[in-house]
Amino acid sequence: MSFQEKSAWVMCFALIVSGAFYAWTVLALANVLQTVPPPNAGGLAMGVIIIVAIAIFGHAVAALGNPADANAPEDERDRLVVWRAGNLSGVLLGALCMLSIVSYAVFENGHLLFHALVAGLVISQIAEYALTIWYYRRGV
Repeated sequence: MSFQEKSAWVMCFALIVSGAFYAWTVLALANVLQTVPPPNAGGLAMGVIIIVAIAIFGHAVAALGNPADANAPEDERDRLVVWRAGNLSGVLLGALCMLSIVSYAVFENGHLLFHALVAGLVISQIAEYALTIWYYRRGV
């Protein structure tokens, strides 16, 4: 397994954990307030801290396994995998942003728009890393 694939696994895990934490925070606030809560800077900051902590630890462990591979430049296959995964996740991000805008037009709730856009960003980034892993496994 290449370092780039290990990196994709680490970041996918970090985003899933961070996204789940933020969603849990928003849903808990919504349950207490009985409405869509306003943007939560504390929850976002904690989500970023979770991502950074997992990424630093995970990449350090992955690099210790094979330091030469961690410092190797990307080859043509790596660039193709990243390009294809990024292309599809970009399409997904666009679709999720459009759905968020439609939800705003229907419900006229800016708080819902904010949380939907954050969810779209997280989901599209998870999709990018999942596609990267899939393309490496598939042998693209």
